[in-house]
Amino acid sequence: MKKRYKIVNKRRFYFFITSVFAVISILLFTLLLNNKAHSSVYRVNYREIEVVEGDTLWNIASNYLPEKTDIRKMIYDIKEFNGMDNSYIYPGDMIKIPITNK
Repeated sequence: MKKRYKIVNKRRFYFFITSVFAVISILLFTLLLNNKAHSSVYRVNYREIEVVEGDTLWNIASNYLPEKTDIRKMIYDIKEFNGMDNSYIYPGDMIKIPITNK
């Protein structure tokens, strides 16, 4: 003989199922999508160069571009790493180029 269960309050049951699904989803996403260990000792290796007349971020990025990396991403990374709001660089500026080990 099978024992059958009856849902007394459907609204409460659906809320419980939705809450459990949401908690499990959040846990899975935080565990699976965390690529980098965060700590206060995390350091990025970089190379510092001086901008000379005629240099552009595009030229600098293409010189230090890792294999199979989009140059636009490299330019974005350089700007983020140096805290730049725009792509203007001038002769004599010192720019840090992040070195990735991929």
